[in-house]
Amino acid sequence: MTITLFEKLADGQLLKISERPWDEKLMQALDAANYVLIGGKEYEMIEGRLNLDLNVFELLLVAIGSEGGGNKQ
Repeated sequence: MTITLFEKLADGQLLKISERPWDEKLMQALDAANYVLIGGKEYEMIEGRLNLDLNVFELLLVAIGSEGGGNKQ
């Protein structure tokens, strides 16, 4: 399955930051994880949506150390 990761920015817009195939083990890890590291930046996973039309699992992320998005300081 493909996972698409979106960052929610401070102004409410969504920024697509990654799209990659995930295997079953990574999908199972979603049950235990609340945070992910992507490109050295830490994000909190706040919401997920299964898009059956596109066979994609979409994750909504917020950058850590920000209110509604932005860079970690």
